[in-house]
Amino acid sequence: MTSPSPLGVRGCQWIDVPGASDARGSVNFLEFGQALDFQPRRIFWLHHVAPGQWRGRHGHRMSKLVLVALNGHCLLHLDDGTVRQQVRLDDPAKALYMGPWVWHELTDFAPQTAVMVIASSFYEEVEYLRDYETFRREVGGQGR
Repeated sequence: MTSPSPLGVRGCQWIDVPGASDARGSVNFLEFGQALDFQPRRIFWLHHVAPGQWRGRHGHRMSKLVLVALNGHCLLHLDDGTVRQQVRLDDPAKALYMGPWVWHELTDFAPQTAVMVIASSFYEEVEYLRDYETFRREVGGQGR
């Protein structure tokens, strides 16, 4: 992980994604075991999000996520139960690392936006906090 840049929301930071560019184009990469503090268990991507729609709108009890806008841009709303912050995902050379106990929502997707998400855990519905008030209660119980 190079030059982590913290955000105001606890457990979140920008990651500079290494890469190279020349006349042919650009390539960026994350090396598992070096760039991330977890072994990825799941990779998924968001694409063809209809105008005016959102994705996310939940928190995780255990999962760590890394989000990268591969194409286009969207807004990412972050909330650790105390601090709320909005950032723009728009650069394939910048990833957003998000630890557990962060409520997140992606909105305002530009046409053709594709966002890749790397997760530290397999999908388990019980791990998701889908009700904001439940999230606030549980994150408060974590000493935050």
